[in-house]
Amino acid sequence: MNTHREQKNGRVVMLPVYVSNHITDEMIELFIQSGEALTVNAGYISEQVVLPYLEDHFGTKGIVANADGYDHLFDNGVRNEHKKLAIRKTSAAAKNIGENKQGKCDTISFHHAADNSIYVIKSDTFYDHAILNYDKTGNCYDVNFYADMKLEGKGKRIGCNAWKNTQMLLTHATRISL
Repeated sequence: MNTHREQKNGRVVMLPVYVSNHITDEMIELFIQSGEALTVNAGYISEQVVLPYLEDHFGTKGIVANADGYDHLFDNGVRNEHKKLAIRKTSAAAKNIGENKQGKCDTISFHHAADNSIYVIKSDTFYDHAILNYDKTGNCYDVNFYADMKLEGKGKRIGCNAWKNTQMLLTHATRISL
């Protein structure tokens, strides 16, 4: 049984942090004295740090909206749902991307850290072509891609869900290099 989880493959950076009023100054001071680094949700950070790249892509300013069905709202009216992919040994997965997002966003962006890129695809195209997996543990739908974003090579099974989804992104999405 795992009794302690240690953070790996990361670094400590200085960032301004918005803190709820439920966290007192005394709590913050005690935490600072502990010498530990605060662990934060990478998905939320990803939503904020990709915004300048998406603004360049869409050619207009945007905001992090965190609205029902989309994360970014741009001045031209585009509603973008953003997903940071969880990278595993051979696959990259986005969670909670089922029909609850369909019709509520115009585009979907995938932050693929292993590929050092963001893939942007029209929402209608994504839902027309994606093969979603139902995760009964989390009661949500997820989508899988290959971690290396290649369709050929060792361990590639032509025609499997991850292969078809990777092919969809490579064919229909715009890749923004980071």
